[in-house]
Amino acid sequence: MAKSFLNDCDPCDSSTESSMISTQLKDMEDTMEHNVEYEKCSVFHCAQSKCNMVLGDSLGACGEAKSLKSIICLKISKAVKVRGKLEMSKEGPLKLCTYMALECSGCRRFVGFVLHSTPHHLSNLRGLFLLLKEAINCYMLKTCIIVKASRLCFEHRLLGKSIDEIEQDLEGQLKQVNLLKDTWVDKPGKSSLLSSTISD
Repeated sequence: MAKSFLNDCDPCDSSTESSMISTQLKDMEDTMEHNVEYEKCSVFHCAQSKCNMVLGDSLGACGEAKSLKSIICLKISKAVKVRGKLEMSKEGPLKLCTYMALECSGCRRFVGFVLHSTPHHLSNLRGLFLLLKEAINCYMLKTCIIVKASRLCFEHRLLGKSIDEIEQDLEGQLKQVNLLKDTWVDKPGKSSLLSSTISD
């Protein structure tokens, strides 16, 4: 199912996409309070008719990546599982990207992905949750009706502290990787192992 989505998406217009994503994610210095109007919010459900598991809500969304037909989310529900295996796309809008697939824990359907390594024009989306609009129905709190996410537009909004938290988390992960690397380099017998491998 993931592969069919990757083939069906429109190709990225790298300059437009990069500009849109940068505008969406850059401005972090705004200190205005964000008053939540709950009646305008929506809850994201799995679109599988026999499932309807809650995957997230519009409070966790910060916009959409139109070329990927996805909602950009900072937070998702615990019902969304991240598959541990890194996958790579060789074609389509995610060409040369590595990502981890997101699946609904109820029906195990592919509902999105988290990008890990990307070409430059998608770099601002790394580490964020991207939920496929085609895999989601939205329960609108104001009208109490269910609408397909593909029929809705998700406004870009400032992320402020949330982006700072993500940056701190990534810095922490980088430190862990460097510590592991240093530990491996200092491991006894590593130099002899390397020299024997070279001589073979």
